Formats: sequence, C-alpha cells, structure tokens
Amino acid sequence: MNSGLGQDVIWTFILQIAIMLCSFCINKILANRLSIDDFGQFNLIKRSVQVLSFIMLAGVGIALPRYIPRYKNSTPPQSIIPLLSASLIYIIVVSLVVFFICILFSTKVQDIVIGQSENVYLFTVAIAYAFILALIQYVFAYYRGTSSFKWYNGSQLAMQILITLPLLLIPFLTVNKVFLSWLIITCLLTVFLFFRETSSYYKQTKHLPFEIHVKKHLVTIAKYSSGRLVGDFFQFSLSAFPLVYISNVLGLQPTAYFSVGITLVTMVTPLFSFIGIILLPYVSKAMARNELSSANRVVSLLTLFYVVSSLAITAIIYILIKYLIIIFFAEEYVMTTDTSRIMVFSILPQALFLLYRNTIDAVSEIPYNAIFLGICIAAMAISFSFCTTLTEFAYAYLAVSILQGLLSFVTWQILKNRNTTA
Repeated sequence: MNSGLGQDVIWTFILQIAIMLCSFCINKILANRLSIDDFGQFNLIKRSVQVLSFIMLAGVGIALPRYIPRYKNSTPPQSIIPLLSASLIYIIVVSLVVFFICILFSTKVQDIVIGQSENVYLFTVAIAYAFILALIQYVFAYYRGTSSFKWYNGSQLAMQILITLPLLLIPFLTVNKVFLSWLIITCLLTVFLFFRETSSYYKQTKHLPFEIHVKKHLVTIAKYSSGRLVGDFFQFSLSAFPLVYISNVLGLQPTAYFSVGITLVTMVTPLFSFIGIILLPYVSKAMARNELSSANRVVSLLTLFYVVSSLAITAIIYILIKYLIIIFFAEEYVMTTDTSRIMVFSILPQALFLLYRNTIDAVSEIPYNAIFLGICIAAMAISFSFCTTLTEFAYAYLAVSILQGLLSFVTWQILKNRNTTA
C-alpha cells in the first residue's frame, strides 16, 4: 500500500465511490421527476449515446493508456505529443463518419437512439452530446496514460456533480432539457480541461502541444484502436441493446422497468472498473520493462478480491433490493423486483471482465476483447429473439454476462501463460 500503485488504487477507489453516489442521486431525481415513459426514453438515449460516444472515441480510450507509458519508458524516451495529435485526428475522422451515417440514415437511427423518428431536435442534441463525451474521454485517457489519477477521477467527479445541478434547478424537467443541459456542461468542462493541459505544456516548452508530422503515430493508433473501436461498440451495446430491443418490441414503459435491473448492475460495476483503470498503464509499463511476472501476481490477488467483494455486494443487493429500488428509483418500480434480482447475478461475471479486459489489451495487440464481446452481443441478439416477457429477457441478460466473464477469464489465462513462458 506504500507503493505508487497502492496509492493510486486508494485515491481512485474513494473518488469512484463518490462518482457512484452521484449516479445514484441522478437516477433518483429523474425517476421521480420524469414520467415512466420519459424515464424509459431517458435510459434508452443514455445507453445509445454511450455507444455512439465510444464509437467516436475510436478505441483511443484504451490506446493512450497503453502507448503513453511505453513511449515514456522506451530507450530513449519518446515524446507523446505526436501520439496525442494523431489520436485526436483519428477521433475527429471517425466522428465525421458517424455524423455522416446518422444523417444518411436519420429516420432509422432516430428510432434506435431516441425511440422515436419525429424529434430532430432531441436527436441532434444526443449526437452532439455523444461527440463531446468522446472528447472528454480522450482527456480522461490522457490522464490514465500519464498516471494523473487525481485529475482523472477528480474531473469525472466534477462532471457528475455539475450535471446533477440542472436536474434540481430546472422547472418542468423534460428529457430534452436533461440532455441539452448535460451537453452544455460537458462542453464547458471539456474546453476547460483542454485549455488547462495546453497552457500547462506551453508554459513548460513555449510550444503548443500539437505535432503536424504524425503519419507513423496515426498508423500505430489506427492499427491498435480499430479492433478496440469494435470492442467498445460491442461492450456498451450489451447495456444498450436490451433497452433498444425492448423499446421496439414492448414499448417505453417496459423499457423503463427493465432499465431498473440494468441500472443497478451498471451503477455498481464501476467499482470494479477502477482498478482496471490503473492496471492498463501499469501492465503496459511492466511489459516495457520485462516485469510481467510481478504484474501477474498483482492480477491474481485482485482476482480473489473481485470474486469475494462482488459476491458480497450481490448478496446485499439481492436481500435489500426492494428497499434499494424505493430509495434509488420510486415506489412505482417495486414491481421490477423479481427481474432485477435475476440481473444482479451479472455483477460477478461483469466484474471479472472489467478486471481482465485492461490486462488483455496491455499484453496483446490482437483485439481479443472485441472478438468475445462480438460473440456475446450475437448471443444476446439470438436469445432475445426467443424472449417474450421481462423475466425471460432478464435470464438472457444474465446468461450473456456469464459468457462474457468466462471468455475474459479464459483468454487472460492463455495470454498470461504464453507471455510468461516467452
């Protein structure tokens, strides 16, 4: 615990807890201030925007924490400025392609993203919000790569607090007002963080942190990130697809009910992603220094911790779920208790996935995560096609989560043995 890794873990854990509590507050406010249909649409848009933003991020959120430590620990150390410039160019190019596709297939994409096809204003706000989220995730990836975990977690916490405020202050709250206010706030915070890092670099070097000659680095980023782009799309689709599918098959009200179980899972699982946030640059640095065996010991200890803690959290939620739904949602959602109980068993396999995904990306350029996430989304699409009730959908969601955890566990064991032997 006296090591730099231990201090980063403690700091990250504390602030991620605070971020999770903010998420609880946001959910509670919206569950009470929006109608059941509007709450269902909010959750649909939220998950869809997450998918779009990570497509626009184009895998850079994983690439930067992997390559920044490698650049800095190479012999001799390389400047990371061309890498950052190439990453930003790559994000903008991919985002423009996404914008073009959204415009070209506007009617169909609107049905998927916002659950209706005649609200161009809300659709435009959602797409713009997705792009701003991609840009701020780019900054967060930079903080991870440079091990600036106080700024990484602090800026995320600041964003969560800031987007909570309009939910309390805006009269006659609507879904439109929620996402417009979040777009404005996230845009301002992104500009502030960009300005801070740019001015800080300029004070030290008297040069702007932008490199024109980035062709080689752009190839490096595109080669590594392209597979991760697909993986990010599949990963967030695992949360978005159920709501999109149920919205189109059963309507917005069942979507709202099903979102309770997904929200309970996704509000807890960030607690298990926080160590993975640190592990990617940590294992990448270990690979650069040929110290993978020590990293393996850390991952093995964390596996035991993840299993015990996720089982404990699952048991607590399972027993107290009725009261938790009342506390974090509203009494109207108590009827979702049975389906939500089924879905909370997804916490353990998803926790294991969140642990291993970063270590897998650190040791291999092959996008293994994208491959087995693609298998999972295909399994979800097939299993959902046979479901007709929310209970059946819940069991299908759980089965896919178990498959996700198993695939990541097995993949890490194979890669760990292969790299240790080498």
